[in-house]
Formats: sequence, structure tokens, C-alpha cells
Amino acid sequence: MSKKGKDGGVLSVVKDTLALVLITLAAAVLLGFVREVTAEPIAKREEQDKQNAYLAVFETASSVTESKDVPELAAALALSAQVLTEEYNKAVTVDEVCLAKDEAGNTVGYIITVTDKKGYGGAVQMVFGYSLDGVVTGIEFLVLNETAGFGLEAEKNPEWRKQFIGVAADSFTVTKTGAGADGEIDALSGATRTSNAVTQGINGGLLFAKYLAEQGIGGAK
Repeated sequence: MSKKGKDGGVLSVVKDTLALVLITLAAAVLLGFVREVTAEPIAKREEQDKQNAYLAVFETASSVTESKDVPELAAALALSAQVLTEEYNKAVTVDEVCLAKDEAGNTVGYIITVTDKKGYGGAVQMVFGYSLDGVVTGIEFLVLNETAGFGLEAEKNPEWRKQFIGVAADSFTVTKTGAGADGEIDALSGATRTSNAVTQGINGGLLFAKYLAEQGIGGAK
């Protein structure tokens, strides 16, 4: 091969390599720009979804105060794994806790976000309200990757969630034979694992909520 031919081949490789590098750099810059443009709207939407969930689970509250604004609440949240008993702390985490307040600014309960790792489709994250008279006021899901028509009914079927609401129970148990007493939860048809994950998550959150109330944290009386 002539020297000219060799040089031409080398130049061709250099050009192709340079073109590939420039395309890669341009794609990276474009991707970074898109992420920067979309990050704020996504964060705002997620924050709004969270606030909507808070209000939905404690409809009688006039305002909600997050743990980041209450040092003693933030400190309690940091210790939540120690508050949960061995029965719950291997599968359940307390992710957030807020104060639900009335018009006068008095704490009337807590709004707690929990995750149970043992759902059929993965982790189940939910937020629920707990009033100081000892009942669950509402439940909403933030993450639920369960099977449509089965485990996803935990979200799609509000009647199923109503089994938890307004019941003064220390904890809930799942039954397949029909709930006959306070604190018993009818399992979703074909979705016992999802039913157990939701119930276990709520039970772990209840344990933490009762600890907060007993300690008078957040101004609870």
C-alpha cells in the first residue's frame, strides 16, 4: 500500500473518531440540558403529589407541618428504626412523619409515610393519618407496583382501605375467612401477600405514632 493510501486511511479513522466524540459530547450536553429543564417541574409535581396525599389521609386537619420544620420530630424520625420492634423493623421503614394540626394550631394527630419491603411486586410505600384518639384516618399509596386486578386493588378499591379507617386497634391482622372483629382485615382476593405488606406497614407506622403521642412529641397532649 502506498504512503498516501496509508495516510488516507489514518485520516479517515481520525475523522470518524472525532465525529463520534463530537456526537457523544453533543448528546451528553443535550441530555444534561433536558435533565436541568425537567428536574424542577418533576420535583414540584412530586412535592404536590405528596402534599395531596397528606391532605387526603387527614381531611379534618387544617394544616400539615413536616418533620424538617420540627426538630424534636426530626430527631424522633431518625430513631424510628429503634422504636419499631423486631417484628417490623426488618421489613418496615418510617420514611417521614408530619404533624396534623387544627385551626388553632394544636396537634390533632400524625401523618406518617412508611415502606414495607415485602409486597408481591416489590416495596409498597404508603402514607396514613393517625389521630390522637387512636384511629387511622385515611390511607394513600405513593408506590404500589402490584398486579392489576389483584394486589393493585389495594389502591383501586377504596372499600378495602376503609377496613383500617376509624378503628381503635393496637394493630391489624389479615384474615382469609372474613373479618369478624375490630382490627381484622379481609385479604384482597388473590393478593394475600399485598394485603400482608400493607397491613404490616400500617402496623409498624402505628407503633411509631403511638410512641410519638406517648412522648408528647410535636405538642401532642
